[in-house]
Amino acid sequence: MQVFTLNRRAFSAKQNGRALSIYYGELTEIFGELDHLDKVVMENPNNIEAYRKSIHRLRVHIFLAGLDESFEQIRGEILRRDPIPELESCYALVRRESVRRTTMAKESEEVEPAAMATRNRYNQKGSFQRYSKTEVDKSSLKCTHCNQPGHTIDMCFELVVYPNWWDQPLERKKEIKKNSGAQMASTKKGNDSMVTSASVARAGNDGHQNEANDWLWC
Repeated sequence: MQVFTLNRRAFSAKQNGRALSIYYGELTEIFGELDHLDKVVMENPNNIEAYRKSIHRLRVHIFLAGLDESFEQIRGEILRRDPIPELESCYALVRRESVRRTTMAKESEEVEPAAMATRNRYNQKGSFQRYSKTEVDKSSLKCTHCNQPGHTIDMCFELVVYPNWWDQPLERKKEIKKNSGAQMASTKKGNDSMVTSASVARAGNDGHQNEANDWLWC
């Protein structure tokens, strides 16, 4: 009767969310009592070894069957092994998996607050930048150095370092300025030539230098 009760306890034992060590300790206690009460007398060494392996395999199955569903993967890995490990080895494998999960959970708990703090700082910085961009009216600013609108003297690129993205527009501005200067110079030169030609013409008329019209002055 005691053997039956112990076997029923063993087959119905479940982890049910308890610590792995408590569940395993409960089973090993039951198995120890069974070994003490249910003694099988055999004379053939081969039969003794076969019986021992059978009992060993049964107890491994009982232990694995009572584990929580979260250990389904490691349970399948153990059952696929041939030969199947001893009960103590099976417990060591499952316990290692349990420790690995606990460690990962703690690391995740430590990383999440840090990640959240980083996101908050980023959001606050982004909000501040958006607020700054919308609040500052650059149309009212004017540099006293270059007389250009949109910035002040402390942000003038001619006094501070030009940013990398300004190189190409700066070259274009220089080229436009150069072309504009050349065009103005050309226009001025043309105007000066016209003025000179007109002056020469008037001088010719006043000084009687046009031979074709000499008769008019006779």
